[in-house]
Amino acid sequence: MTDNKQAQNESKALALRDELNTKFLDIIKSEQYPVEVREGISNVLDIVKEEKQLTQLYPEVLAEVPISTSLFQDKCVQYEICHTPHKKLRQAMLEMQDRLSALYAAKTGHKKAMLKVVRLESELEDLQEDLEKETDEREKKKLNLDIIRKEILLEEAKRGLTSSSHLVKDAALKVVMQQKLVEQYQEEVEESGLSFEESEFIYYVMYFTKDAEVQLRTAGRIDTGTFGAISQLPEGLRKKVLWNISFIKKKLFEEGWPPEGDYIFHVFRDVLEPKKTGPDEYEGVNIKEFLSVTPIKLLTKEAEEVLKETEEDS
Repeated sequence: MTDNKQAQNESKALALRDELNTKFLDIIKSEQYPVEVREGISNVLDIVKEEKQLTQLYPEVLAEVPISTSLFQDKCVQYEICHTPHKKLRQAMLEMQDRLSALYAAKTGHKKAMLKVVRLESELEDLQEDLEKETDEREKKKLNLDIIRKEILLEEAKRGLTSSSHLVKDAALKVVMQQKLVEQYQEEVEESGLSFEESEFIYYVMYFTKDAEVQLRTAGRIDTGTFGAISQLPEGLRKKVLWNISFIKKKLFEEGWPPEGDYIFHVFRDVLEPKKTGPDEYEGVNIKEFLSVTPIKLLTKEAEEVLKETEEDS
């Protein structure tokens, strides 16, 4: 008699599991879809039945096409807005920190997901053992319901574990790509022969020059905010930016530079960049005197080193 009741309880538990799954499937199949749509839904139901994740359905796609941004997008949006390799290197380092943080977060999330699966599996085993030992029918029913609930939670936890595994891979890939950018920009910094502070003299002249061209092309004038910011530059650099603005105005309004033509600050970069007018000096502004400190210069190579490497390569 006891064995029969136990078999009945197990049968009821299985029936409840099937009912839960059937009701879920009925929701999807309830509409009168066209034949081709029903075929697609049938494929989707197979995916759901097997608990497949996106990473299992499209592993090769996700290996090549990342969920996060592309390297091309990063370079165009994050780095090309910078006018010196030093600024690009700085931005690449900031992005590198973000990528590492994302990787560490994904690593922690994966550990938590693994622990959750292990814990639920253990709890499920305990409940099944309790069910085997239990003799009271009412308690058996409760245990069966607890087991089904744990099974649902375990299914969810396993899906989370699969997703977290891909997040780790994706984050690791982004760190690798970011390292390549850091190495590229570090090499450019070394070849430039400039310290970071020296490069800032070039950056801000080109920054305001580019901004001025965009405003002149789109609005026909430079806004008060930009013009006011230019006034805060040291005299030599301020005059250089103002000279650049005059140069751009002449190209646009007197020489008829085509509206759809290439950007003047790109084409005439050599003309528009501030020039070195002496040791540690740009456009008459002495870097050490202006900053009141000697700029740190650890990465860059001296001009003699660059010249020697160039001769060896040729």
